[in-house]
Amino acid sequence: MTDQAPGPGRPAGTVYGRGGVDAGPPPPASGLPRAVPVIVGAGGVAVLLLAWVAWSSISGDKTPAVAATATGGPTTPAAAGPSATEPARPQLATGQWLLSPLDDENTYLTVSEDFAKMSPADPAPLTVVAGLDDEACFSFQLSDGRFLRHFDYRLRFDASDESDLFRADATFCQESGTEAGTIRLRSKNYPDFRVHHRGDDSLFIDKPEGDSFDGESTFMVQSP
Repeated sequence: MTDQAPGPGRPAGTVYGRGGVDAGPPPPASGLPRAVPVIVGAGGVAVLLLAWVAWSSISGDKTPAVAATATGGPTTPAAAGPSATEPARPQLATGQWLLSPLDDENTYLTVSEDFAKMSPADPAPLTVVAGLDDEACFSFQLSDGRFLRHFDYRLRFDASDESDLFRADATFCQESGTEAGTIRLRSKNYPDFRVHHRGDDSLFIDKPEGDSFDGESTFMVQSP
């Protein structure tokens, strides 16, 4: 660069670069990048935030919680279900049983002069076996070997004569669709007729009729 004489308006001793712009003194050197103060500031905020969270968790929220149903009026207690300790009624199956009217455990099927009837005395234990005429159904036998069968529509106990008619008369099929532990029995050879407990405690096979028939033809079994 060639020294020139200072012209008018220019102070002596100033050196100008090639572009004619005063470069001026360089900025003072700094030992930290410009981003450091920002990072330090953000770190301080984070520390304060963590301290506040820790204090809140120790002191706890003193505001009482509002129940979801506070504005909904008094709540209705849940209805009590059936007792878990109430025993379930047994199902009809092969084995030895007493036959009773539904929900009348003190009345039983018994024998009176060869006829079947319901009575609170002298229950007749019945051995239930697969149906003589249909193994999907049932037959009922006394300890002396006689079978429950219908004769002239009335139920009675007779010894088997090994005829087809006797086997059909002595076979009863459980009606489907009843509640667990309840029994309705249809005649095998008269499927429209159901075992029916009449008002005089006699037992017949009858066609369903009247409002009370379902109750009078529904039974349960008990252990002897």
